[in-house]
Amino acid sequence: MSTVTLTTVGPDVSAETYLSVIERDGGVIIEKLLEPDLLRRLNTELDDYIAIHPPGSRSDEELWQVFHGKKTIRFCGLAAKSKAFIEVLLHPILKAFADHYLLPNCGSYWLNTSQTMIVGGGEPVQMLHRDEANWPHFPWPGPELTVSSMFALNDFTEENGATLVAPGSHRWQDPEREARPEELTQAVMPAGSVLLYTGKVIHGAGANRTPDTWRRGMHVSFVLGWLRPEEHHSLAVPLEVARQLPEQAQHLLGYRSYHPSVFGGRLGLVDFEDAALVETQS
Repeated sequence: MSTVTLTTVGPDVSAETYLSVIERDGGVIIEKLLEPDLLRRLNTELDDYIAIHPPGSRSDEELWQVFHGKKTIRFCGLAAKSKAFIEVLLHPILKAFADHYLLPNCGSYWLNTSQTMIVGGGEPVQMLHRDEANWPHFPWPGPELTVSSMFALNDFTEENGATLVAPGSHRWQDPEREARPEELTQAVMPAGSVLLYTGKVIHGAGANRTPDTWRRGMHVSFVLGWLRPEEHHSLAVPLEVARQLPEQAQHLLGYRSYHPSVFGGRLGLVDFEDAALVETQS
């Protein structure tokens, strides 16, 4: 029986309040952050892509097949698939969250990945993990490398696989320690809500114990500007599409160069100049 819980706050919560909860627990649920119309448009724009993507991993490696899930639909590149997604990407709460955790250690940050995680009925619990394990060479605890969000595009329930989280695991002294069952809870939340959590928090998709209900989740994460993102955005989001996006979205997708906050080399240049000069050419 779980002995821990996640704190849930409303969409009008102050940054000071929800950030203090994340500092303590490693994550927080902001209930119904997305307005109903935005949620409807987002789901509608993703419907066709969900329909054409079969469940299961496209990797030949058994570990990734298990991690991705045989009954889970995943696809990325949401900035090229949904105009509504751009509104989510630029939401001020996401920006404040990423600014708080990442800007102390970089000049700017990138979108790490945007992906759907549509968990089908009968899918078992996902392998529990920390998102910062994508960059395994940093000492523990080290700086915050990445921060993440999981949006509920339909209701997340205990039965349909609401995300499992180990609150407080971002502060454990031993990074190899596994979470015990009583240290886990589920991010049960209504559609339009979001779970914000740091890259150091142990989590994973819960088991979908329903026979035929799909749990619709959308993962959006950010990473320090001097690290390579999980997703290759310049291939996932073509230049002609990126040119139509707001400047902040272009930057998050890597169509700008990285300039450090302290003395150091610029990264992602084109012939020694900022990538913006190429992006703005017709």
